[in-house]
Amino acid sequence: MTQLIKNYTNSRDLVKQRITELSELRRALLKRGDNAKVSELDLDRRIQVLYEEHGEMQAIISHLTSYNRRRESFGKM
Repeated sequence: MTQLIKNYTNSRDLVKQRITELSELRRALLKRGDNAKVSELDLDRRIQVLYEEHGEMQAIISHLTSYNRRRESFGKM
């Protein structure tokens, strides 16, 4: 269970890193006035999807962590 939580946490961190990269790319393109490239790369939608995935992963991590704590507390009784 601990390894599963660790894997989800690592994946969540990678998604957050990708959100940062795409957001920086979007800002740079908009600063240059290259709105067409932002649309072509569909950056707004891609960033939004990654935020949704990040939230879902966070919810799963919270659920697994809570479950793991409850399971460990029952084992100590």
